[in-house]
Amino acid sequence: MMNDKTKSMITEARDMAQSRGIKASIHYHHENSHLMRIGNNSVSLNTSEELTRIDIEVIQGRKKGTHTHLGELGSAEELFNVVLKVSEKAGQSAEMDYEPVLTEIEENVVTDLQYDEALDHLDPAVKEQVYSSIFKEVGEDYNYSGSWSSGSTETFSVTTANRNAAWHRLTDQQFMCVLKHPEKMWELASWQTGWKAGDVTAEETINEFKTILPVYENNEGFEVEPGHYKVVFGSQAVGELIEQAAWTGCVGRSWEMKMGWTAEKQIGDKILHPSVTVLDDPTNDQIFSQPLSDSGMLTKTLTMIDRGKLSALLYDRNTASKYGKKATPNAGCLVLKPGGGPADLLEAVKDMDRVLYIPAIHYMNMPNQSKGIFTGSSRFSAVLVEKGKIVSPIFSTRVTDQFETVFGKVLALSSETISVNTSDTYGRRDPGAVSVPTWMLVDDVKITDCADSF
Repeated sequence: MMNDKTKSMITEARDMAQSRGIKASIHYHHENSHLMRIGNNSVSLNTSEELTRIDIEVIQGRKKGTHTHLGELGSAEELFNVVLKVSEKAGQSAEMDYEPVLTEIEENVVTDLQYDEALDHLDPAVKEQVYSSIFKEVGEDYNYSGSWSSGSTETFSVTTANRNAAWHRLTDQQFMCVLKHPEKMWELASWQTGWKAGDVTAEETINEFKTILPVYENNEGFEVEPGHYKVVFGSQAVGELIEQAAWTGCVGRSWEMKMGWTAEKQIGDKILHPSVTVLDDPTNDQIFSQPLSDSGMLTKTLTMIDRGKLSALLYDRNTASKYGKKATPNAGCLVLKPGGGPADLLEAVKDMDRVLYIPAIHYMNMPNQSKGIFTGSSRFSAVLVEKGKIVSPIFSTRVTDQFETVFGKVLALSSETISVNTSDTYGRRDPGAVSVPTWMLVDDVKITDCADSF
């Protein structure tokens, strides 16, 4: 936890900048991260990192300078000297076609409601024990791989716009385990997440693997012919789909630039099925919350898609300035509201002849953002379901379709929700998650290709 000396150093540097008439923001970011990777049934990587970044932004009319300092600084004077160098950088930069806006923190914020000391300092031996339990219980004849990232993120922000400050600390973790048959090469996968030490358990993954293993062990793979099918997307697939759909369809910048798939639509227009409601909701307990928006406003729940209709566009401070709009108090906390379907997805499809169950979309990409076209393959744990019974695994199957058609032809949504971690573990620690129904049944999904193997 950052000490009072560091906070004083940052606020004093802010005050020095204020006294010189410099429009500046200072954002302190500290992360304590641990990553364990599993390969060939053993720990292949066990590494920790503790890192501090100080992001500085200076605005001079239509000019802006930015800089990220890596590591701690010893005094307010030292930090202020960095601010002066960023100010020089701003003065030498080219003018922008709009006037950038300085973040103005609405009120003082101190929050660590999603912080768990035990997870922050979780012994790597605990992670190893969880993986070992999975290997032993499910079967050591399989090949296992996976990764488990955990840690804490602490931020402290001030700007010269006023004397308010925002401090926020939270913990998060992202767990994955993959089971692979050494000869047949099919793969099963399990994902877990949470912000407390006990949120990830060996039992959950063991149960998932044991449920689906007999299907893969006792049946040949099914090759899906290209065409249109009823598909049940699992929570991982739904999470990635709705995240991509929302950030390419409900963000002000892409809408204004006519780059998003909703660019030709207006607020109130129908864009998806009436069962689809998407919120930006920082109060949802399945999300890693964010107390302040990009502009410094206290975040609030915003309805982005209301029963299939475009309800709101989200504007960051600079996009709002560029296009003459108001910045929105968005948090980046996506929620797809549940439906009325049963918790058991097999119950939901018991009267249907043929349904593909795709738990996750592997390497999802967007060939055409302006049309909302996405593509990706099934890879993990995908199966063919007939009359509510799982009959066989399916070979690696590619889905290529549009958000408007996939979310426009929803037949049912689970009444239960789950947290899906969407954090990027390759850059700075910046926890992200979406809350989605555990499954989504969609009609007429386009399958464009299927391999003749897993």
